[in-house]
Amino acid sequence: METMISKQDGATIVQAIGKLDSFSSKEFEEKLVGLIAQGSNKLVIDCAQLEYVSSAGLRVFYLASSHLEEKGGRMVFCGLNANVRRVFDIVEMSTEFRIVEAVSDALQALKEPL
Repeated sequence: METMISKQDGATIVQAIGKLDSFSSKEFEEKLVGLIAQGSNKLVIDCAQLEYVSSAGLRVFYLASSHLEEKGGRMVFCGLNANVRRVFDIVEMSTEFRIVEAVSDALQALKEPL
């Protein structure tokens, strides 16, 4: 899996590319936790190029969310394809996390009050 990181409008955009599974989840976790530790408290997880996510990948999202909550931050997901969205729906992540269509929508969602 590849990860591209950029900043826009006070948020950190994390673009996940490829497959987030048990082989790639540890490195992805370290990147997310590292970003949060460095002060990134508004994360956009761009899943437009994420082909697959396993339970290990989902665990990373929950862990990052927990770290963000401790720091008063938030995370918004965008660009989920049908397969990734189905996994989110099965484990009810769709109701626990904000999911929008595009990066621009995610940036707007992060500006809204909680």
